[in-house]
Amino acid sequence: MSLSARHYARLGAVQFLYSWNIQNSSIDQSDEQCLMDYRVLLHGDLDYFRTLVTSIPKVITKIDALLKTAVDRKIDLVDQVEMAILRLGVYELKYQTDVPFKVVVNECIELSREFGNLDSYRFINATLDKLSAAEISASEGETENSGSLVAESEYDIIKKHFINHHEASDESVVLGIGDDAAVVDVPADKQLVVSTDTSTQHVHFPENAAARQIGYRVLAVALSDIAAMGASPAYAMLNLSIPEYDSPWLEQFSLGFFDLANHYRMRLIGGDTVKGALSIGVTVFGLIDSDVMLTRSGAKAGDGIYVTGTLGDAGVGLQNEKQNSAKGSVADRHFKNRFYRPQPRIDVGIGLQNLATAAIDISDGLIADLSHVLKDSQAGAIVDVDSIPISAHYKDRLPKIGWDFALSHGDDYELCFTAALDRQKDIDELSKDTGVSIRRIGTVTEQSGLQLNGSDGKPFVLSRTGYSHF
Repeated sequence: MSLSARHYARLGAVQFLYSWNIQNSSIDQSDEQCLMDYRVLLHGDLDYFRTLVTSIPKVITKIDALLKTAVDRKIDLVDQVEMAILRLGVYELKYQTDVPFKVVVNECIELSREFGNLDSYRFINATLDKLSAAEISASEGETENSGSLVAESEYDIIKKHFINHHEASDESVVLGIGDDAAVVDVPADKQLVVSTDTSTQHVHFPENAAARQIGYRVLAVALSDIAAMGASPAYAMLNLSIPEYDSPWLEQFSLGFFDLANHYRMRLIGGDTVKGALSIGVTVFGLIDSDVMLTRSGAKAGDGIYVTGTLGDAGVGLQNEKQNSAKGSVADRHFKNRFYRPQPRIDVGIGLQNLATAAIDISDGLIADLSHVLKDSQAGAIVDVDSIPISAHYKDRLPKIGWDFALSHGDDYELCFTAALDRQKDIDELSKDTGVSIRRIGTVTEQSGLQLNGSDGKPFVLSRTGYSHF
């Protein structure tokens, strides 16, 4: 791709600013009659070049004042080449408001690679990113449109952090981000499965959660509902409430979100941003063949009750995070990872079509969620506590922490489903094909109610039954 005329104008401006600065020239001595790189003359936008070299010196004091708030060292210790590039970047961000933020940053990074030292681009990128997030109003005497370095508009935030992260195109998206609403084509032989989920700081994740962890997790927990219906992920919408504009945080959040979205080749097709307490709403859309969806209401007496994966680790991880009690052991890292990076069982859910009689994802805890299935199916169940699958790390702590985390703390995002006992071979094949363990933990009964049996065959008593939303 050929470089733009404005790129060569910027290149010439950096050379000018460098020479002008080391010669200690006054503002009056600055003009466009300076030595220009032949590339500027041959390929550059000369009008833009003249605008840069005549305008930047006139506001150099204001530019440097802004830079002092952002650089990680004394300003007089900044390399002269880097200083010239930063002055150019700040000028464009503040005064050339027709130039998108990302263009300015990318151009300055390219110039730093061409003129600076090996690590200059990191310093340039970090400084301009910090300035873009700062709430700096236009100075006195400047016009309203002169380009303050304030938080970007909603569209700019979406364009910068969310539009360009998709790895795959989807022709079914007729109209995506950028209009009043999204439009998608749904194949005639498919049904659209829709679910929404909200995650709020201090309720669903702790204050010290990293942005990338949050981004991944909010999509994963929403997709778990799609998995429980047996659908394939297709699209997502994101509603984001944040206390203030924070470019680095948003970039990390979007990386985590698209770590998972791109894995399932999903398209983000819309959403909303607003200033407020940190809260994220995700709506996911899945596609499924007509009349094969899984529901909570089909369990029958005599069916086996099954769960995927292992239970309880995420609950332990969340408690460690809230109490800051993790000690950095392999087990603690495992618990933390299970909380922040749950694995939506999409492939298992798809495989349960025409196999499971009922299904639900385990978000509020096994007992609470299985009870939803039993209520909707007008049935009861007997569950053998010793059959509940737990990890080796959980088992090591079982004498100390007991079964409550595995049975009732939630955040597992595994699947619980029922199926006829004569489908055991099919279930074993599904487990093998997906690489996900599936274990039978009990039996559906005609008599209502949920009975837990301990290893001695006697009723097992829980101290809590599950997460309460209110």
